[in-house]
Amino acid sequence: MIAADASTSLQLAVREYFSGEHSEMIFILAGSVLFASLAVWLWLSTRSGFTIAFMVIVLASAALLSSTAALLLVRDAQLSRSLEKGIGSSQHAVVVSAERARIEAVVSKYRYYRNGTAALAAVSLLGLLLTHRSWVHGAAAGLLLLVVAQVVIDHFSEHRARLYLTCLSAGPTLDPTPTV
Repeated sequence: MIAADASTSLQLAVREYFSGEHSEMIFILAGSVLFASLAVWLWLSTRSGFTIAFMVIVLASAALLSSTAALLLVRDAQLSRSLEKGIGSSQHAVVVSAERARIEAVVSKYRYYRNGTAALAAVSLLGLLLTHRSWVHGAAAGLLLLVVAQVVIDHFSEHRARLYLTCLSAGPTLDPTPTV
């Protein structure tokens, strides 16, 4: 009975984790469309050097974030089903061990994401401080928008991944839906 409860508990943790990932990807896609639309509207309204650079950076960022989100939506749907099936099978230990290793690798990368985000913020701020060229300021504003988006995305993503890792590591006694 404990093995069945552990499997059910882990399957619930998988559902919770991937449901959060799915919601985040939908927000990223919606935010990308919103900010890209606003950047184009701003450019159409003013057609300045600032807005051209801002729009180019925002459109490039939106394309990058959206393509990543779309790929993850496709991958995660299959991965979630596969994990739930594997956790309920005789290969339970192997599946959980492999997923734990995958999530440990994911969690270990957030430090690098933060460093990259901080570097983008620094470059943006230097652009604002060292020149008065409007196109540089527009590019800096676009990069700072990307920085804010990345900080928000990574905050929630890392928190969710750490909770999920705790569930994968704890065994049958852990409730997979801890409160925050």
